[in-house]
Amino acid sequence: MNQKILTFLFVFFISGVIFAQGGIKGTVVDESGEAISQAEVFIKITNQGTITNNKGEFELNNVKNGTYSVSVIFIGYVTVEKSVTISDSTINLGLITLNSSYQVFEEVVVSGSRKLEKITEAPVTINVISARQLDNFVGDPSELIAQQKGIDFIKTGAFVSGFNIRGFNSAFNPKMLQLDDNRFSTLIATGLPFGPLTSVIKEDIERVEIVLGPSSALYGPNAHNGLVNTITKSPWKYEGTEIALGGGSYDALSARLRHAKKLSEKWAYKVTAGYAEGTDVNWTDSVYVGGIAKPELELDRKSKFFKSETSVFYKPTTDSEIKAIYGTSKSSYLAVTNVGRNQIKDWGIQFLQGTYTSKHFFANLYKTWSSTDDTYAITTRTENYWGLIAAGETHEDALVNSYGGNNPPIFVDKSDRLNAEIQYNNSIGGVDYIIGAQYQKDKADSRDTYLIDATGPIEIEQKGFYGQLEYKFGESGVKLIAAARGDDHDLYGFNFIPKAGITYTMDKGTWRFTYGKGIASPTILNLSGDLFGGIILGNGVGFTLSDGSEVAPVEVETIQTLELGYKGYLSEGKLFLDANAYYNMSENFLSPLTNIVPTGLSGGPVVTHRGDQPIDELTVGLAPGFYDAGGYVLTYLNFGKVDTYGFDLGLTYYFNEYYNMTLNYSFFDYNMDKNDMANDGDKNGVVNVLDLPINTPKNKISSAFNFSRDKFYGSILSRYIQKYDFFSGRNVAAKTNADLIIGGDPVVEGQRVGKKFNYGQLGGFFLSVNLGYKISDHFSLGAYVNNILDTNNYEFVASPPSERTYGVELKIKL
Repeated sequence: MNQKILTFLFVFFISGVIFAQGGIKGTVVDESGEAISQAEVFIKITNQGTITNNKGEFELNNVKNGTYSVSVIFIGYVTVEKSVTISDSTINLGLITLNSSYQVFEEVVVSGSRKLEKITEAPVTINVISARQLDNFVGDPSELIAQQKGIDFIKTGAFVSGFNIRGFNSAFNPKMLQLDDNRFSTLIATGLPFGPLTSVIKEDIERVEIVLGPSSALYGPNAHNGLVNTITKSPWKYEGTEIALGGGSYDALSARLRHAKKLSEKWAYKVTAGYAEGTDVNWTDSVYVGGIAKPELELDRKSKFFKSETSVFYKPTTDSEIKAIYGTSKSSYLAVTNVGRNQIKDWGIQFLQGTYTSKHFFANLYKTWSSTDDTYAITTRTENYWGLIAAGETHEDALVNSYGGNNPPIFVDKSDRLNAEIQYNNSIGGVDYIIGAQYQKDKADSRDTYLIDATGPIEIEQKGFYGQLEYKFGESGVKLIAAARGDDHDLYGFNFIPKAGITYTMDKGTWRFTYGKGIASPTILNLSGDLFGGIILGNGVGFTLSDGSEVAPVEVETIQTLELGYKGYLSEGKLFLDANAYYNMSENFLSPLTNIVPTGLSGGPVVTHRGDQPIDELTVGLAPGFYDAGGYVLTYLNFGKVDTYGFDLGLTYYFNEYYNMTLNYSFFDYNMDKNDMANDGDKNGVVNVLDLPINTPKNKISSAFNFSRDKFYGSILSRYIQKYDFFSGRNVAAKTNADLIIGGDPVVEGQRVGKKFNYGQLGGFFLSVNLGYKISDHFSLGAYVNNILDTNNYEFVASPPSERTYGVELKIKL
């Protein structure tokens, strides 16, 4: 009898648990009534959620009885929260309309914590450039990046630009990580961001998220100063065909196409392609041979860029997706390096990527190929030519032979990289967690043209494991964040990278205080470079000098950052503030190229070995008397420490949904102990700015007035960069300082300094206007004028001054 009673009570209890449940369902659409696929529907307190199907429909079952706040989230739209009481049944929420987000504090981002979260609650400073902004902007979207706080923008010619985050800029800067759809979009041997080599076109960008400060704990080495994460459009949300045709200054012509289509509830595809060409600025960088200026030899100013991607999407279930992407690009243009300009010739990038995404899992596998046969260093080839002419060769023979000999300028690249990542996220006991693992195998192959790889490609493996925990203290608004990464590299070993923070969210915004560590790993070029007949050698194994002294191999550079920030609005729905103050502690810097022979060619000690290899095996191509073997070796070192600090202030005022204004200001400065000889990077006995070129202005300010109403849209943009000195390898752009000696010459503005001409400081004021008119639902016409005042400011070393440029663009949407 007792057993029957117990059985009855057990069944009754279980039935109560089972049946004391219900669910929610509904349909999510945008302002026009179009279904929104892939929107996230989430009950935070129970950690239950789902995503909408291609019809915008969702259904979430097995929710315990109770009253909950249900969030409906989709990138680019205002998050909707609904209070729902569940009592033994499924509640139909009906039609849920998401409005496009035109206010930055309503944005949803993914880069701060590798998950969806409101920008105001992200534990980092994130600048966002949205699809809405890009659609209402004519021409090169890099001008939008130039407006962001904390960004050092550079322009190296008519068609190539770049940028850096929070200091230590150079002509060869691998300290900022670029991601395109969860791919490392960086060159394999040099670690440099793809920049113009990317396969992504403007019309396919849903958003660009720029994280200021170290992000290595979640994204790995080289997210040292920050992260740039480009996310492309999904065909589930952005279906149709879009064509853009443009033209403008410097014979510029461009054409871009995006076509996306849903084939069924489970299948979709997307195709993009772009082509652009033009003739770069008619400007020549001087090459000094024997102290006499010579023009760059056979300069080819024609720039060409082709890029394309093809993607196939498959949804096994409503809340999972498999995606396969193939992308390619081929580019020819002029590029700036630390020792002069390079003639990039048909540099091709290809990748093949597959991803799997579901509520809790993410898996990513991709391979990247890099290929060029004819790229060369213009300065070196010019020096070779005049050396051959001086030796008595004819003009015709010298042109041909300038590509080879003892100082070959040619760069061949046949490298590839394999990447894999798996990630899992969930919640337990009120703690949200993310764990993941990454694998990377680089195979650098220069065919013995600029790397020590005569016996075959250089293969390096790298493995990383990361995790993040987040815990909210009930409804107090306080959240704790802790993250860490363990990274193991074949050559520079194991590194532990932590991150921690606390956020406090109020009605109008969020305060945060964070600590983060970042590392800048030596690139394959830093470790195994072999350029110009062995004059420049990588320092992956160290060097030995004839007096018995040793030079240690390079290790990782580290940065530790403390940051205090606030994001929120100051007046209801009108004025948004994003401010931060940070303090960086950096050490073990990777030096610029440094001569490690103390006395050069004056009879002192010379380099005898690189690692275990005799130096004359690496400098075998040098002619007698031309930097005798081991008597002059340029390589990379670790040295010193410096503290940098600054703050960024961003204000956005929304008059209404049609008009807004932004104002961004950034300050940056540093402390370096000039009496600490550990900071003497070039080992000349004096610590000065050449040992640690910060290469960043103290003050930057930008503003924009943006509008989009009825058929008109546009922006008026301005930016001011305080004049500043810039040193990068041979390149000098600085005010007169007779006490500063480079290459035997005092730094004097408007004169030769060492082997380069000093045009003076970088920076200045720029004003641009961007306007468009929507002729119909399918056609729009736009135009822009950049640098209206034609200021002729220099924006980067070894690059022409800025000139007024213009362009027009026709957009066709089907």
